[in-house]
Formats: sequence, structure tokens, C-alpha cells
Amino acid sequence: MKAILFDFGGTIDTNGVHWSEMFWSHYQRRHLRTAKPDFERAFLKSEEMLLRQNDIATLDFGTLLRRQFSLQFDILGLPGAEELADSIGGECYNEVAATVARARTLLQAFRGTYLLGVVSNFYGNLGIVCREFALEEFFGVMVDSAVEGVRKPDPAIFSIALARLGVTGADSYVVGDSYERDIVPAKLLGCSTIWLKGKSWTSPKSTEAADYTITTLETMKAIVLP
Repeated sequence: MKAILFDFGGTIDTNGVHWSEMFWSHYQRRHLRTAKPDFERAFLKSEEMLLRQNDIATLDFGTLLRRQFSLQFDILGLPGAEELADSIGGECYNEVAATVARARTLLQAFRGTYLLGVVSNFYGNLGIVCREFALEEFFGVMVDSAVEGVRKPDPAIFSIALARLGVTGADSYVVGDSYERDIVPAKLLGCSTIWLKGKSWTSPKSTEAADYTITTLETMKAIVLP
């Protein structure tokens, strides 16, 4: 049986919208007075800070979202950071939950035809998050960078997933929103690559490593289903 490996953040949870853009969209909806370059610096800093927190591997997705918003607001010096993070984080969570529900329907369509797995640069809590969104049942392997000690774009993180599923790159698709972190390393392993090209703050100079380019996850059905 062939396999499909999915990225999680920016793919399953946002359908191609980079998380920096996801956060920024909520800043704009709330009319927060922050310049985008300042926000982008706060976003990157908050990512670094999250990875250093001792309890990060125990958090559910809702708590994770609220904490990252709170860190950003503190960095930016916005007033009422905790209260604002609770409110805006809840709105963001609801949006993600609706997107994941659509992805779950897609995974259901693939189950039985393909072995499925998820490979993500995450915080040690990927399994918790997948259970939270009722996704765990679909995945034969869940590879979390913080657990494995290797991060994309290192191809080794994909090799771990392939080995655990018992398949080769030639018998696998890899689907992700990051061209540099998902598509390029997967192509080096001989995987067929599906680039979910969505709203992002960067663009690759070349896209030759992408065998297919899609703009929504739903359209990959035409590629992988007979």
C-alpha cells in the first residue's frame, strides 16, 4: 500500500495559510495598532519562547494558541494581553476547528486506499493535538520534531515516518504548505510532492521540486484517488 504524509501546521489546520498570516488576520480584524514588520518580529520571537517553555509538550491546541497570542502581545507592549489573548485566541481556535473538520472528511476519503501519516515541526504535543481534533485514528504515524530531535527541512524527519510505515519514498506522497521545509526535502527522498500553495510571507525562487501545486487540500483528491 502507498502512503500520504501530511504536514500539520499551515496545512491540516489552516488549509495553506501560513501561521504568521493567520495570526495577522486576527490582528487586522481587531484593528490592533501594530505595524506588520513589528508583528512579524514578535511572531518569530514568540515561536522561540514557546519552544523553551517547560510545559509546552502538555498543552492542547486552544491553550497553545492563547499562549502564543499572549506572548506576542507582551512583546509588542499591547495593553490587556491576557484578556485579549483569551478572546482572540478563542476566535482563532474556532476557525481552525472548522478547517480541521473539513480536513478530517478528506482523510476519511483516503483511509483504506493509503497509509496516512503526519510529519510536523511541532512542540512535543502533536499527539495531544491530533487526539483533540479526532485525527489520531487516521494516522499510522505521527512524527513530532520536538520528540524526534530533528526538524524540517532535514529529510531525516520524513525518513523516520517512511520507515515506521514500512514504505519507500517512491511509494509516497508528501503534502505541505512550506516549499522549503516540506517539498524540497521530500523530493530528495524520492517522494511525489504536493505543494499546498497558500497565503504566506515568503515565496520560493524555484518550484521545480513540486510535482503538483494545489491551493486547497480538497483538490488533492484529483491527484491521489483513482
